[in-house]
Order: sequence, then C-alpha cells, then structure tokens
Amino acid sequence: MAQSPTVLQKLSHMYPQMSPSQQAIADVILRDPESSAFYNVAEMAKEANVSESTVTRFATFLGCSGFPGLSRELQEMVRSRLTTGQRFQLSRSITKEEQTVMQHFEEDVHNLNLMIERIDLTALERVVKLLLAAKRIGIVSSRSALALGTFFDFYLNLLHKDTLLFNGEPRTVDRLHRLQADDVIVGIGFARYTRFSVDCLAIGKQRGAKIVVITDYPSSPLCQYADEVLYTPTGIASHMESFVAPMSLLTAILRSMFHQDSEKATSLLTEMEDAWSGLGIYFDPNKS
Repeated sequence: MAQSPTVLQKLSHMYPQMSPSQQAIADVILRDPESSAFYNVAEMAKEANVSESTVTRFATFLGCSGFPGLSRELQEMVRSRLTTGQRFQLSRSITKEEQTVMQHFEEDVHNLNLMIERIDLTALERVVKLLLAAKRIGIVSSRSALALGTFFDFYLNLLHKDTLLFNGEPRTVDRLHRLQADDVIVGIGFARYTRFSVDCLAIGKQRGAKIVVITDYPSSPLCQYADEVLYTPTGIASHMESFVAPMSLLTAILRSMFHQDSEKATSLLTEMEDAWSGLGIYFDPNKS
C-alpha cells in the first residue's frame, strides 16, 4: 500500500496552484517546518504576513481538518523526522542559490527568540535546584548532541560536581548502575532522537534517578521519562541542527548554578586557578 504524502510533499506538489497568500504560508512552513509545527494560527499568520482566516482556509485547501489538523500532521512529521539526506535536499530546494551568511545568523537568532518566548523559567529554576542538590549527575548525549553534553560536563566539574557522561558508546550504559535515587540524569537530545539516549533514560528512571530532559518538542521520546523538561528549538532549513539555542540554555543553567552557590564557586575556582597556573595549562606571554 502506497504511503500518504507528507505535508511537505503536499506543499511542493500544490505550490504552483496556490495564491500568493497561500504561497507565503507555504514558504514559512518549508523554511522552518520544525518551528511551524508548533505555531498557533496567530503566530503562523504573523510569520506569513497574512490574516488568520487565510491560514485557516489554507489548511482546508491542503485537505486538513482545519488548522488543528495541519498542526497535527506537521508535528507527526517532525516526530518521525526527515532523514539527514532529505533535510539537505529540502534546504537546497527552498533557499536561494546565493544565500548569505547573514541569513544563517538570522535563523539562529530566530531560534533564540523562540526559546525566549516559550521558556518556562519556573521549570528552569527547579532544574537548577535539582542539579545543585544532586549527589551525582549523569549526562546523556550522543552523536551531534555530544558536543553539548561535553560542554555541560566540563563546567559542572568546575563546581566539583561528580558527573558521568554517557556519550553513545554501548559500554557506557554499564555505568548507569552507579546512579541512585538522590542523583540526577540530564538527557540532551533532539530529532532525530537516538535509541541510546532513550534507553539510558529508561534505565535511569528504573533506578529512581530524577530525569531532566532538554529537547525540542513535547513529542520527543525522551519526555516520557522526564521529571522536568526544558524545550529549545534547533530547527533550521538545513541538514544540520542549530545548537545555538540549546547551548544558550545550558549556559543559563550553569550561570544560575554558579550564581546560587557563588561563595563555593568562587572558592573552588580560586583553588583551581592556582592549580592551572602551577601546571602551566594556559599560555603566559611573560614566560618562555
């Protein structure tokens, strides 16, 4: 049985028959399908510079049961996620041949603005308190998200936090037995979600550890194990994710931790600075 066309396939096929207003909405979705999946009618209308009624009629034009139906189809597509190759082809088809570097920067800024609009500051504060109180912190991140986990692990160690980094290698799962009920696991993962990350959180949950998830959508499979979730967008019209917003979120968590435990942090950093100096870690132009 042939599979039904995806929303993006419908848009590409029906684009020539669309009115200029409908094409404006289609352009918004094609340019950033991941963010568009969670726009409400007003947000979609604003992004496309059309009326809300035009957005509603557009959804019906595509054969969806109103705008909620269009949103569901987009979110389902995001959940299953395009392959890396498909995303690359999509980026080639919807961008101008001479896309400027500034446009890439603007996409990252757009993601930061989305995060600022949607961040749950109360949840962020709870996450900071969980991490400060944790006896041990496990960090689950693999493949491209491993860079974020490594960054987070480095700065948590500056607070003398006992950390375990689960980086995608199957043997690291064996370290999960060290985690207990007074520990916290931070799962960092974005579509396309890795089986390794999902399995690690499942095991950690069984062991009674608190689970903090940093991900992109409520449909993320990581969310089913979470005690706390912080959402951050990563979507751009490219075969690569944008990690500008997730990195900013992790930095905000770390800064809050340092600020809330400032005396201890200052003391630790002073001690470590002396050690770094003695070991010659950093280049000193005054020394040969």
